[in-house]
Amino acid sequence: MNLMLIIDDNVEFRTMVSDYFTDLGFTVEIAGDGREGLAKAKAIRPDIILCDVMMPDMGGIEVVRGLQVEDETRNIPVLIITGSFFDKNMSDLFRQEANCREFMSKTVELSFLEKKVAAQLTKK
Repeated sequence: MNLMLIIDDNVEFRTMVSDYFTDLGFTVEIAGDGREGLAKAKAIRPDIILCDVMMPDMGGIEVVRGLQVEDETRNIPVLIITGSFFDKNMSDLFRQEANCREFMSKTVELSFLEKKVAAQLTKK
């Protein structure tokens, strides 16, 4: 069983994604902001992380970089999913980070997101 961590301050979005992946057999943990997400990632060492960009206290880029500092979280694949304006420069910034594997909009179909998650888990 795969363990997923969703780091997102949008309750509706993270609940929808959590329910979807739980129905697929995933164990899903949720964090409501970046700081909580980073702490949970270190504690539970998920197989994959879905992370928002804009969050209170600590944003997505700080989470991605914080994960890379620790040996036990450095190689966890992170898929960035943003509800903010989809900016190519923002995408390029995240893609420079070794653990950031995808950058997509929250408007993405869940079936497409499922394929991206599966592709990353297959690589592990």
